[in-house]
Amino acid sequence: MKGVWLIRHGSLPANPQRRMVGARAIPLSPWGRAQASALGREMPPALARAVQAVVCSDLQRCQESAALLLAAAPWPGTPPPLHTEPDLREISLGCWEGLTRAEIAARFPGAWEARGAQLAHYAPPGGESFAQVQARALRAVGRWRTRCPEGTLLLISHAGVIRCLLAHYLALPLGELLRIPQYYACRAFLPEW
Repeated sequence: MKGVWLIRHGSLPANPQRRMVGARAIPLSPWGRAQASALGREMPPALARAVQAVVCSDLQRCQESAALLLAAAPWPGTPPPLHTEPDLREISLGCWEGLTRAEIAARFPGAWEARGAQLAHYAPPGGESFAQVQARALRAVGRWRTRCPEGTLLLISHAGVIRCLLAHYLALPLGELLRIPQYYACRAFLPEW
């Protein structure tokens, strides 16, 4: 079975102020750890046999999700090794990371609106645009598909990265990527990719 499973990491600790997460190092919440283990337990044995590589972002929340999934899945023998891939890391929001929307508006007047108008190509100061994220994520998928040409790839990443990959796969304009739902621990299978 050739294809790519895209899996978002488990949930993070509560963020009632809605501070921008981006590429900050944030561990999973207890519920996020439970979600990641459940993803492994729910994996059909046929999928476990088809997985040729498990690759995750180098951020802690994805590595933790991947390790829990690997430990719980019904592998037919030894689980496949876990590989970290920096190009699957969440979008860097630069100077915006850790700030609320109100703090961004106060420190960078008009920037939030500019990003909304040019979602695909706007990069916060010191950060990345979604076009840049999509380019590096596609390079990563291409590298791993070259290394594992026939089997299923299981990629554990972040909402922004997965949305960029899905937009490409579905031929959606990148400026529309926020319309693609991405819940914690959600998964999508892309056949023949």
